[in-house]
Amino acid sequence: MVLNGIDIASYQAALHAGTVKGDFVIIKATEGLSYVNPQCDKHYQQAKKAGKLLGVYHFAQTNDAVAEADYFLKNIKNYIGEAMLVLDYEMAAVSNGPAWVLRFLNRVKDKTGVKPLIYMSLSVANEQNWTSVVKSDYGLWVAQYNSNGIQNGFKHPNVNGKVGYWPFVAIHQYSSNGRLPGYNGSLDMDYFNGDSKAWKAYAKSSKGSAQTPAPKPERVYIVKSTDYSLGMIAQSLGVTLDSIVRLNNIKNPNLIYVGQKLKY
Repeated sequence: MVLNGIDIASYQAALHAGTVKGDFVIIKATEGLSYVNPQCDKHYQQAKKAGKLLGVYHFAQTNDAVAEADYFLKNIKNYIGEAMLVLDYEMAAVSNGPAWVLRFLNRVKDKTGVKPLIYMSLSVANEQNWTSVVKSDYGLWVAQYNSNGIQNGFKHPNVNGKVGYWPFVAIHQYSSNGRLPGYNGSLDMDYFNGDSKAWKAYAKSSKGSAQTPAPKPERVYIVKSTDYSLGMIAQSLGVTLDSIVRLNNIKNPNLIYVGQKLKY
């Protein structure tokens, strides 16, 4: 099974990500250390409201890998756990090399529990040695166009060429000149090799979600004639004297009386 979708950036501001056809939308979020796509959240919320699968990507530049990863995470923190995370590796960033890429991907994984994908052209996938990235189990989104003429609707062409290091391609971007009803312009066309469950597995954080522990039920202790001090009562209950004083707003801890109700 495959899923159809598009990836978009700020120049497609007029697009409504919820009404254009497709199972998923991947949105450019950040670039380098200083750019945030001003259309990202608008498109993200449109697609989310429409029930589409979601992804966001960072366009790499030539800064420190950890610094770029942290900048990406700072700006997409509200999407973590529901969106696939991707590093877009092209243009000047290709000179960084696989070691830079691995540092970026590891940083994202360590901070979020999400294993991001790496996007690159088929030529770059074969020109550089990606053994370390593949061994670390980071998936590939490959760009390879058999033809880049105007293409109406979704297609499922095979990748035309060998992907040297990866056993399979998670996503194939097969056109940058696609056309879909509802948007008068070019679109990057993609298909995902899997179903919605597989997509969500890429997006899910292994860290889980932090949950606030449920409050313990409040209990009441009634002072007995054999209780000689508040400190003794606290010790018998296994709580601190200070906690009883605060909880009961006691002014003088030395004064207790038989029948007094103490919350703890």
